[in-house]
Amino acid sequence: MVALLMLVGCTHQPRAVVSITPTTAPVDATLDSAAYNESVQATVSPPVGWRADPLKSSSDHAHQVWVSPSGRTAFGVIRFNLPLPVGHEWALVGFMQNMKKSEGEGVLVSKQWDDTLPGIRFVADGGRYRVRTNLQVRGRSGWATYAGTLLAEPINDTELATAERAREATRMGK
Repeated sequence: MVALLMLVGCTHQPRAVVSITPTTAPVDATLDSAAYNESVQATVSPPVGWRADPLKSSSDHAHQVWVSPSGRTAFGVIRFNLPLPVGHEWALVGFMQNMKKSEGEGVLVSKQWDDTLPGIRFVADGGRYRVRTNLQVRGRSGWATYAGTLLAEPINDTELATAERAREATRMGK
């Protein structure tokens, strides 16, 4: 029964093929020119002047983060492998489990399906961070692109808006 549920997952959601056309023109003046990042298999436009942290990776994921000048806001892209093409809902369950494991806490604050991604937009709180995330799945690959803030610090609205623009400008896959 569990195997059957994992196989069907959320397959009722429509799967769309997304055509990606990388561009070299900046999305806006606060974002760098779009460039394909092989590590996370996505075309990204990180915020201008934000520091890239070293890539975190394992055999089943790659995680690239750019940190704002204040250190209170981040833009990140996580590419992960799924054991089976389980769909968005099961990928979200796995994401939350990994968040709890890595941060000591993982609380889903809100979620909604968005046909324009296509995928799930969700907000989650970890031990130290709140992430506003776009989750997309294609077959056995998934991406979580987020704008994150420290829970214990005041939110810098300008930095958060910039991270959210970078998140929305990110295109998954080649």
